[in-house]
Amino acid sequence: MKALHVLLLVVLNICCSLKVYAATAGDYVNALQVQAAEQALWFDREWLNLLHYKPFKLTPLHSHPRSYSSFVDDQRFFLAEGNESGPRAELLATLTGLFSSGQGDNHPQCRFPARLEWLSEQLNIDPSRLPAVDCPLYREWRTMINAGSVVLIFPAHHLNSPSSMFGHTLLRLDPSSEQEHSDWLAYSVNFGANVSAGDNSLLYAYKGLTGGYPGQFIVESYFKKIQEYNRVENRDIWEYPLNLTERETRRLAAHLWELKDINFDYFFFTENCSYRLLELLEVARPGIELTDDFGLTAIPIDTVRSIERAGLISEYQYRPSIASQLRSQLATLPSNLHPLISELAASDGVIQQQDFLALSEDLQYSLLQAAYNIVRYQQAKKGRDLMSAKQSLVLLTALSKYPPRPRQEVATPVPPEKGHQSKRLTLSLGREKNSNYGELGFRMAYHSLLDNAYGFLDGAQINMGSVALRQYDDDSLKLERLDIADIFSLTPRDLAFNSLSWRVYGGLERVNTEGERPLSAHISGGGGYSYGYKGSTVYALLDARIEHNREFNKTLELALGAELGWLYQSPLGAGSIKASTLEFTGNEQRLDFVLEQDIVLSVNHSLRIKALRRWYDNYTGSEFSLSYHYFFR
Repeated sequence: MKALHVLLLVVLNICCSLKVYAATAGDYVNALQVQAAEQALWFDREWLNLLHYKPFKLTPLHSHPRSYSSFVDDQRFFLAEGNESGPRAELLATLTGLFSSGQGDNHPQCRFPARLEWLSEQLNIDPSRLPAVDCPLYREWRTMINAGSVVLIFPAHHLNSPSSMFGHTLLRLDPSSEQEHSDWLAYSVNFGANVSAGDNSLLYAYKGLTGGYPGQFIVESYFKKIQEYNRVENRDIWEYPLNLTERETRRLAAHLWELKDINFDYFFFTENCSYRLLELLEVARPGIELTDDFGLTAIPIDTVRSIERAGLISEYQYRPSIASQLRSQLATLPSNLHPLISELAASDGVIQQQDFLALSEDLQYSLLQAAYNIVRYQQAKKGRDLMSAKQSLVLLTALSKYPPRPRQEVATPVPPEKGHQSKRLTLSLGREKNSNYGELGFRMAYHSLLDNAYGFLDGAQINMGSVALRQYDDDSLKLERLDIADIFSLTPRDLAFNSLSWRVYGGLERVNTEGERPLSAHISGGGGYSYGYKGSTVYALLDARIEHNREFNKTLELALGAELGWLYQSPLGAGSIKASTLEFTGNEQRLDFVLEQDIVLSVNHSLRIKALRRWYDNYTGSEFSLSYHYFFR
């Protein structure tokens, strides 16, 4: 009986202690919430950034906590329950949650370490008053990531992939400086759409534009991204080490954990991969408001420029793709030996032929190296097979018999962020047949073949959202054209590269007739081949066009035709000469001959001269224009 009495006294004492602690903890939380209210802490930009809140359009800052909405589309990210929402409700709920009883990785201290750190700093929270909580999953994740520094990664654009047409940005987390490491062992931070299995390119484009996909942050080994971008898709990669401090890097990693498996809305042009990375950097370094620069669009290269303007970038590194390495290597070898390189890449018997053995050892080594790189490039595109694997081994074995030679470095091109800005305003004066006109044009994004090529890939055109208004002598103002998309990929063929050149574009444009110029809707495209010669490109395409024109007998008519063109670079800038023909199912024929010359004034300013001659069934005439182009962000 005595032992039972003692046990009851102990239990009673523990219960009383817990009640006292609960009361004390509750009082402390209430005091912290009062302190937060006095400071209106939920309006602090750092808190809003942690929760990815932005004010509603046309709403003054600090007007009301409910005037904010979060980009996060996932209730798991929020602790406030019921009808309560907004930065104020979430801050108060977070304070309550941090002091709640319980253990395990679902405790708010484990789920939201970045919030805990920030609130502790702002409210001077006594760590001894917080309940001791063990967070094994978070601790294991931080040990695995071990982020000591951050690198911004920009893979160049990839026209054959709708999701990467404008390039892409991601982050690389490198281990702390005390540890030796390889880039291959680092981790990448990538935000992307969670695309449904089986969705084709058209469905992807529609859902990507309308917010039909959720987006998530994914942290994975960086070597997978190198394989995906640099080797499979053959995209050059630009790496920009960021000057984040150790503390800022730690804060970024902690917030990444909070976003693990959390869904955001995803929009291709605005709330995309690049925009989300800007939000991460805003959390890492308070005071830089990178996202304020972007409303209508967030094009990846523009976000790189924004990060540079914020002072986070001081240097860059260039990682050429296999294709760039191969092009550089072939450019240094005599063109008359290029057929021999193709033979070496295709057959192991060529190594013993007299034509090859008669060459100098240095030239033999260079030809073998080029042949090996051709096989690697083909493997990256088509996949590894038994024949290519065998030929790779033959070439590597032959190379091993020569003394080691210095690796041939690929010349670093102009960094992409140094090129012209993405948006373009155009002012034109021209004359069409017997009428003068003035024209105002605007392009949302982002580069045409005749624009200043400084910092851009050769042969790649991406024009999105272009509009032109034209006013004639009689003061009539008309919509001249509206291009939804105009994408052109010119890939010159040679012994290693045999890709098709292609173009697709569509929208509204005026069509010349003898009487009036009706506005027609169309989708046009074509494919063919191009060849490079001394810095210029000659191409030939077979074209098709579907057009709606009120002067047609049918609602829609199909046209087939061809286009021949010459694109060149001169000391003034890029120029082109092209001729195109179309024949419609209604027997209408069109022939156009166009000469254009761009005159570069500076990176973001140029003039363009254009001369055009048209021969149509019921119209023949010429047009001349002089345009001023201004590029801006």
